[in-house]
Amino acid sequence: MARSTILCAIVILGLGLVMASGAAIADEKKAAHEGKSADQVAKELSNPAGSLASLFFSLEYYTYKGDLPDADDQDGFTFAFQPVLPFPVGDKGRRIIFRPLVPVPINQPVFDNEIGRGKPIKVHGGTHTTYVVPGIGEFEDGDVNLGDITFDLAYAGTNMVGKHKGYLWGIGAAGTFPTATDDDFAGNQWRLGPEIFAGVIREWITFGAVLNHQWNVAGSNDDYHSVTAGQYFYAIGLGNGWQIASGPNFHYDWQADSDQAWTLPVGIGIAKTAKIDTTPTKFQLQLQYFVEQPDAFGPEWLLKFSVTPVVRNVFASWLR
Repeated sequence: MARSTILCAIVILGLGLVMASGAAIADEKKAAHEGKSADQVAKELSNPAGSLASLFFSLEYYTYKGDLPDADDQDGFTFAFQPVLPFPVGDKGRRIIFRPLVPVPINQPVFDNEIGRGKPIKVHGGTHTTYVVPGIGEFEDGDVNLGDITFDLAYAGTNMVGKHKGYLWGIGAAGTFPTATDDDFAGNQWRLGPEIFAGVIREWITFGAVLNHQWNVAGSNDDYHSVTAGQYFYAIGLGNGWQIASGPNFHYDWQADSDQAWTLPVGIGIAKTAKIDTTPTKFQLQLQYFVEQPDAFGPEWLLKFSVTPVVRNVFASWLR
């Protein structure tokens, strides 16, 4: 299937889901976002401890670099879907938040090294980690696959100490399900570990960081997994729903050699939150450059477009 056809299908699917969520929320008389301005909704969506349920869709384009043959000529796409479901707990702004992330690698490069030589090393792509043997080999496109689904489950809150001054926090767990449909993108492990996050809220900016660590706890792959990962985020309000915002994801593999361990990007982006019919929706475009990546092979640039409509959290409604 041609890449353009795949991308069109994904975009159409994403737009269809956005429109469906809009229809669902149009019938909700007392939605969580009711009475909030575009700036307020944008600020809430930038808060990982926020109260708004949403559906996050993103299309990511990666370019790569590294010491493997033809590494600098590789690129690939990833489509990702992440529902954000906050469950209110008590009346003090506390909530339990569940965020599963479903990645769909599209034509991601995979190094075929069946005739390679030397000591195996870990290689990190945009959505996957594998072992390769430096030597003779070549890259192939990985077509369209489902990757390993990750999630976080956190008890979180937003504490305001003034009208425009406060902080956010959360503590919980992060994990990985071995759901990949191709071994090239599969960890073949159940993984679990702790997660914390914290941030600062001011009238014109929200910023902070999410940090977790996962170990392998079960699965057919016995390799020891010990990876610290996270995201730092910032959103600078410009008014009328506009923001300068980005949320780069990073990780450090404690089992890898020092020149293969870090994947660390810096990023900048622009976001606009507006109502589509009655649905507040955030549109965001980010550009990220990876200042650190595994020497053998890793991402160099990331261009990311995302659409995040606010939706009614039917699961939370059931609990009331």
